[in-house]
Amino acid sequence: MLLKPFSLRYVPMLLLALAALLRPAGAAVPHPTLLNARSLGMGGAVRALSGPVESARVNPAGLAAQRGFFSGGSYATRRHSPYDAFSLTLVDNITSPMGGALQYQRTQATSEEREEVSLGLAMGKPGLRWGFTVRYVHGRADGEAQWHEVFNGDVGFLFERPGGTRLAAVGYDVLGTSLGYLERRVACGVAQTGVGNWNLAADLVRNLDRDFGKGLDLHLGAEYQAPASPWAARLGHMWRGDNGVDYQSLGVGYTAGGFNLGYAVQAALQDSGQLLHLISIDGSF
Repeated sequence: MLLKPFSLRYVPMLLLALAALLRPAGAAVPHPTLLNARSLGMGGAVRALSGPVESARVNPAGLAAQRGFFSGGSYATRRHSPYDAFSLTLVDNITSPMGGALQYQRTQATSEEREEVSLGLAMGKPGLRWGFTVRYVHGRADGEAQWHEVFNGDVGFLFERPGGTRLAAVGYDVLGTSLGYLERRVACGVAQTGVGNWNLAADLVRNLDRDFGKGLDLHLGAEYQAPASPWAARLGHMWRGDNGVDYQSLGVGYTAGGFNLGYAVQAALQDSGQLLHLISIDGSF
């Protein structure tokens, strides 16, 4: 059956609507707290579960949870909406009653470029630990010729309850700046360890510099550790309020000789071409 002449007026609108549906979702810059294979593999839900190296950026209170010297490095890359980032971390939680961390991070993306050098300190006792991080940030947003230099910081708390329940509360970039890529965030996390061979976690993050609808992120994660096996499997889900995009992630970890090697990949559900790959290694010495 032939179309009536007047119906052809709607063809351009239908084509525009179809193009909008097929257009890739905007590729947001991953938050620096995801720059670790375990964190990314669990969808960012590690604030109550972070190990010594992860804690340097995820939750400074976790620096006091495990005694020893630790070091680690991570590299992340994405080809669609180019993004590259790496971090180097040193943790000392043995030469004094306090745990300390020194970390360097560099991020290069289409919308921003920055370097961070941070110093974290933590203390406490089993049941309640707390810590803070002071960060020097040297960066610029896309299109800016001038680099900006600011100091900012994070503060965190970790509560460990009987039965493997862990609770976390963290504030990010608490000093606040006019730089768009440094936004004040508060986060709470809950985790349950030892559920069979699973660790389960959920985090909720509120961006205080955005309205409620675009300033709320949800992170869900799970980690499976087989008995007497060096391998761990991780999966996670993350929803970002600023761009309304869902992300799913998978990861694997291998432990041998005091070292942990991890790989994770994250995909945006609204755009299967947005694949973020990350590899990290850390250990004690």
